[in-house]
Amino acid sequence: MTKTTISEFREAVYQKVTYRPAAILDLVDALTIAGHVNSPVSMSETPVFRRKFSSVYDALVHGDLGDDLKNVLNNSQDDSWETIAGYEIHAIDATPNERMAAETLADRGALKAQQKEPVRYGHKYSWLVRLVKSGTSWAAPEDVERISTATTDTKLAAQQVKDLAVRNKHPKVVTADSRYRDKHFLGAFAGLENTYALVRLQNNQKLSQEPHPKPEGSLGAPLKHGADFQLTAIPCEVDASEEFLLGKQKVRVRVWNKLHFKRLAKVTGSVVCVEFLKDDGTPRYKRPIWLFWTGPVAVKPQDLCRMYLWRFAIEHMFRFLKQHLGLNSNRSCDLKSLERWMWMVALAYWQLLLIRDKVKPDRPAWHPRKKDGQDKALTPAQAQRSAQIFLLQSGTPAANTRPAGKGRGRQQGYCPAPRKRFEIVFKTKKLQNRPKTC
Repeated sequence: MTKTTISEFREAVYQKVTYRPAAILDLVDALTIAGHVNSPVSMSETPVFRRKFSSVYDALVHGDLGDDLKNVLNNSQDDSWETIAGYEIHAIDATPNERMAAETLADRGALKAQQKEPVRYGHKYSWLVRLVKSGTSWAAPEDVERISTATTDTKLAAQQVKDLAVRNKHPKVVTADSRYRDKHFLGAFAGLENTYALVRLQNNQKLSQEPHPKPEGSLGAPLKHGADFQLTAIPCEVDASEEFLLGKQKVRVRVWNKLHFKRLAKVTGSVVCVEFLKDDGTPRYKRPIWLFWTGPVAVKPQDLCRMYLWRFAIEHMFRFLKQHLGLNSNRSCDLKSLERWMWMVALAYWQLLLIRDKVKPDRPAWHPRKKDGQDKALTPAQAQRSAQIFLLQSGTPAANTRPAGKGRGRQQGYCPAPRKRFEIVFKTKKLQNRPKTC
């Protein structure tokens, strides 16, 4: 794929939006330069939003982003983006949108909480992103889906990975935290080509080795599981081991091959142990990082370590989206409006990604400008500081505003019915019996 310019990207998005394209693109531009978002309607006050504030509601409620937007994002990726061992690195994770008092919001469920914390209620959204450059927080959103109460994080993530494999035929690795170590997510990789998983394990995880061959002439089905492989009592013999420097930190990585989960015998992989070492060679932390790798055993242990550590860029992306692009600032009770808002935030982040090397740097005086004698690459927040001038100078493919008459408003005597109230959906009886805090 060739390198996509910001003009080509904006034109492609504009052509794919099937309803209210001009208002949607203006709203995406307003988000791109915002810096701080109090509410969606506040975006109508930005210089790049050329319409009245009512167009914000119109774009969110009636706008249609089309069905082919994911292909646009896939085709906009650059061949120069970093890979490891020839693999594109992707990350998947879910982020909550807490709505404690939104009684008229449908399909509201209990969110993840610590054992002694009160339960929180709201929605969760599953994000699939392509990581762009290691050592930075830049990522390219590829898919955003709301996790309904009728499914789970891992089931939806599995479907997102399958869809990604259809759109993108390049060799790739999908990294995820320990939440995704179950049969639903890992089972999706059994029938995929050039798509592999690198998932974190719990420290007390138990796996199985390959079974011994069945004796000839014996009755019964072949064995599926061999001896247990307990992470708390690992054997001394390893299939691969490597020590290297990651920056100034010494790291040791050990690998054991031909292992599987008892609930998912069809997916065979490798267990990877990542340890950070002190100068005397002893572990720096009490517990290592345990990973499960479904790809080829020929990949170096050092590369597997770098793949997973790069995953934390998605956490930095979530923080930026919430603080500077108003990820959770839409408090509407319309599910379509909320989902469109998430996609508009993703498109605004894409615009920052594509203009990061084109804008004139506007770093604060106290920010470092050089690293190893070269200019430091702009962060998302720094690119956003310079985005307004760039967008105003580059123009927009969106149609200009047209004169419109005065709205008629509500008819005399109209009295809207009260909004329907929805009960909170609990997936387990344990949470259902806990007291509500809203």
